[in-house]
Amino acid sequence: MEQFDIAIIGGGSGGLTAARVAASLGARVLLIDKESLGGDCLHYGCVPSKSLIHVARIVQKVKEAEKFGVTAALSQLDMVRVSEYIQGVIRRVAENERVYIEGVTAKFGKVRFKSADELDLNGEPVRCRKIIIATGSHPAIPDIEGLEKTGYLTNESVFNLLELPASLVSVGGGPVGVELGQALSRLGVKVTIIQGPERILPREDPDVSEFVTGVLRSEGVEVVTGARVVKASRSGKQKVVTAKKGEALLSFEADELLVAVGRRPNVEGLDLKAAGISYGAKGIEVNDFLRTSTPHVFALGDVIGGYLFTHVAAYQAGIAVRNALVPFKKKVNYRVVPWCIFTEPEVARVGLTLDEAVKQHKQARVVTFPWAEIDRAQTEDETMGFIKLVVAGKKDQLVGVHMVGAQAGELLGEMTLAMQNNLTLNDLYNTIHAYPTMSTGIQQAAFEGYLESPTAAQNRKLVSVLNKLRS
Repeated sequence: MEQFDIAIIGGGSGGLTAARVAASLGARVLLIDKESLGGDCLHYGCVPSKSLIHVARIVQKVKEAEKFGVTAALSQLDMVRVSEYIQGVIRRVAENERVYIEGVTAKFGKVRFKSADELDLNGEPVRCRKIIIATGSHPAIPDIEGLEKTGYLTNESVFNLLELPASLVSVGGGPVGVELGQALSRLGVKVTIIQGPERILPREDPDVSEFVTGVLRSEGVEVVTGARVVKASRSGKQKVVTAKKGEALLSFEADELLVAVGRRPNVEGLDLKAAGISYGAKGIEVNDFLRTSTPHVFALGDVIGGYLFTHVAAYQAGIAVRNALVPFKKKVNYRVVPWCIFTEPEVARVGLTLDEAVKQHKQARVVTFPWAEIDRAQTEDETMGFIKLVVAGKKDQLVGVHMVGAQAGELLGEMTLAMQNNLTLNDLYNTIHAYPTMSTGIQQAAFEGYLESPTAAQNRKLVSVLNKLRS
């Protein structure tokens, strides 16, 4: 029977990071996955979706080239070559990730708990002092009449398309439905997004949701909100979706159907009950130290629910490994969690909305700055969007940032660092930003916020009093 200091179940981003951290601490590490490393993010999520979005952005730029005085013709889209490009990116990223398993024993196959102290891997027993579960999640499939018989795509199958459908209905207007909906629309697909809640991207600031809705509609994407899909069927070669909006039944026909209504934790087949590990519909239950109900077993990433982001799983990996191997424990802290939605323009967020800030702070306000007033945005004809800063307290401490605009995700790192270190509008304004860059917009927004602040008002009164004294 092989023995390891720590076994990590799941070879996605969280599991790979955990394996590398544990190996760096000198532990004997076993990393287990069903068939390949990289997880959903590499094979079906972030990497292929952003590759497809990149292709769609190029197509869009070719369509818009004439207004810049550039004559360009868009020939027929070759989806076989697009697919080859996407798979090539996946291979290159996978190769780069091989460094994460240096000094690690990686094995593949079916794994389950035989007891709290023993794993079964392909019929062979494995003992480990500590175990981390990082098995990720899979697309949630809603209970819709006729859906299985009708057939559908998810983010796990859409990138296998070698020929684009003429039309597509996306059931779900969250990040996956919106990102893929816009990308496929730009590639020539007639896209309809059906969203159950009253707005797409419901976790975002309402102004952000409204802005993105306007962009999608301006590009020809049909957005239907407040409509719950209740039935799917076929009519010849077409797929028919029936949605209930209020008391009315709406019918939509398309060549393909994309289901994008969220994720479900991958707990099937692990036999968690044999190890006494508590879990529910949202995933494995953990405490602030990422410890499960079985003390020597930890869990992280999508399988514990909460923030279903690759970067959060990587953050949790460091915490889980530390708590598993080192006696000095550390809690997770989700006060500052950034995330992006890779539409065009991009959506980027960290921290609180204004409504959330008002509930947590005695004094809170918003500073909004148009993207069009960033000079670099003007030079690149990328003027759509805005920066919204949420500040609190007498010092205008930054407690939330919401951005829609070109490269907004790239600007988010600075804002996340500012929030992590409890910086204020004054700190942002007094940080020199290179001109002309998109990040100059952060400094400009902070300056506008300062001009509207009580501090600026007090300074104006002081200057006025001094001027009177001098005169």
